[in-house]
Amino acid sequence: MTKEPTDFSHITTIIFDMDGTLIKHTWQLSKICEALFARFAKTLAPVTEEEFFDCFWSRNYDMWYMMVDGVLDGNTAAKYSYANTLRALGQDVNLAESMLNYWVELVLEEAIPFDDTFTVLDALRQKYTTGILTNGFIHLQRQKIERYNLAAHVGFSLVSEEAGYHKPDKRLFWEALKLAGDASPKETLYVGDNLEADIEGALEAGLMPIFINVEDNLESPNGVVKIKKLDELLILLAV
Repeated sequence: MTKEPTDFSHITTIIFDMDGTLIKHTWQLSKICEALFARFAKTLAPVTEEEFFDCFWSRNYDMWYMMVDGVLDGNTAAKYSYANTLRALGQDVNLAESMLNYWVELVLEEAIPFDDTFTVLDALRQKYTTGILTNGFIHLQRQKIERYNLAAHVGFSLVSEEAGYHKPDKRLFWEALKLAGDASPKETLYVGDNLEADIEGALEAGLMPIFINVEDNLESPNGVVKIKKLDELLILLAV
């Protein structure tokens, strides 16, 4: 935690990123990929795991930006990440939906709240307007929120696909402020773990960011408070 005293007396609203901030991912991406491919390996033979994902990631990137640009909805974009990969590899494109569903199942299995998530959310909600603002596809992010009933612990939640903007776009932060009752950016904290999407995005939108860095392996920008655990917020805010 930063040693410099910071005045939070004017803060009325606290908005949280979700992945890496409220929810931890217990598996490495490589492990999820390995588990996914193992499920379909016999069907995809002789294609190897390396060949599959070398092809997949560029197509996934393209589909993400088709969703960002509003050309496709998130669920369709995610499905076609697999369909286009399978097509390029000469495989059965009808596997795409099954592969996407299993990917979501794997992610939901290993994505769990941090130990202090609910304690902190419930404590802060007594004093502040609170919310969740997360990048991602609706079909996956909403399932994470529903799985742990996160919406019951905050005043609102917003997935970037729902707004049509994506962090670090300042317009997404402003959409969240509307849901917070037209909260003032200057009176709002945004807590997140990504220096570009969360911290730079919040600064550009006029919010006061808090950088959460669980691994304590990155430095925060000058003047931005850094914490290692969510419950440090309770000390900072004297809650």
